[in-house]
Amino acid sequence: WLQRRMRIRAWLKPLPRRANVRRYPIIKSFSHFTLKRPYLWSFKNAPVVRAIYLGSLLAYMPSYGLQILIALTVAWFARANLTLMVGLQMITNPLTAGPIYLSTYFLGDWLARVLRLPAHNAALDGALALILGGMILGLATALLLHGLWIFGQYEARQFRARRQQAKNARILP
Repeated sequence: WLQRRMRIRAWLKPLPRRANVRRYPIIKSFSHFTLKRPYLWSFKNAPVVRAIYLGSLLAYMPSYGLQILIALTVAWFARANLTLMVGLQMITNPLTAGPIYLSTYFLGDWLARVLRLPAHNAALDGALALILGGMILGLATALLLHGLWIFGQYEARQFRARRQQAKNARILP
């Protein structure tokens, strides 16, 4: 139990939390705003699922550099978990941005050709391909993460039940 708890804490340590929100360059200027809204920090099911879907879609959109600010705005309007939204924006970092945007472009371009979307000019077609591919990859990532979230909830319930049974077994004899 303690090892599992320590592992989860180690994963969550670099992400923004209520206690350390003033450390982050972009969010720091909005800390007074974010501290007044507890739903931004809630790990209940609804805010987490919203953050999974919206954060995954936003992670693959061609908005590199503005993602955290956009994530803060989207989390506020959608009442989603900010920690998870910002964490999902780390999917596209300086090392992975090139391959991710290239694959979203090829996926979106292929999908635009399959759907026979009209071609206007190269810049608009490229932007459309990036957005379309980003939406498809984001949705696939969100479905995978949502499945993992449901599995994690199931495992947590099973763990609590086993711990309660062990506690009851020690008390009853």
